[in-house]
Amino acid sequence: MMVLKVRKWVWGSTFALGWVAMMVVVPIQAKVTAGDVTGGIKAPHLNIAIFHKVHGQEAFQYPDTIAKSDILSSMLSKAQFISINHTAGLLDGDVVTIANDVLRDNAGAFDDFGVDCQIIVHVKEALVTLSGLCQMMVMDQDHRKVEHKGMIKPFAMKHGSDWQLIYYDAEDGIAVYADEEIGLD
Repeated sequence: MMVLKVRKWVWGSTFALGWVAMMVVVPIQAKVTAGDVTGGIKAPHLNIAIFHKVHGQEAFQYPDTIAKSDILSSMLSKAQFISINHTAGLLDGDVVTIANDVLRDNAGAFDDFGVDCQIIVHVKEALVTLSGLCQMMVMDQDHRKVEHKGMIKPFAMKHGSDWQLIYYDAEDGIAVYADEEIGLD
């Protein structure tokens, strides 16, 4: 009986001390706001857009650059967007992972439609360089399954520029664009 009382006292005291410690420690912590991943330091923000040419638009040439506000409307009826991603507060060596997939049962096996990309970001002063690997599996309008692996070779971004074409495959009609700017989160 004495052991039970001691255990209750120890557990109750530990619980109470934990609450007291939280009340003392929490107010001392620095204020953290939503989206503040760099602690208020200016860092690159990266946008990635991935497109696949629409059937009948095989002759369409993806432009090297697209105005910042015009990425979707410039591709209207020429290419469909597969994925658009925004990541803020990047540091040197960060890897941006884009996974926009649909898993589908196909006669007891899985089909994986969509995009899986890993893009490495290198930051050296104001220069941001991207490289990586993207795997895409899409169905075109002729129900042709397009399975594509593309390597994004090191690409130096032009700071504050428009969307830039960082990868293109003519055979499968796939393009990857990036837009980078420096700012607070």
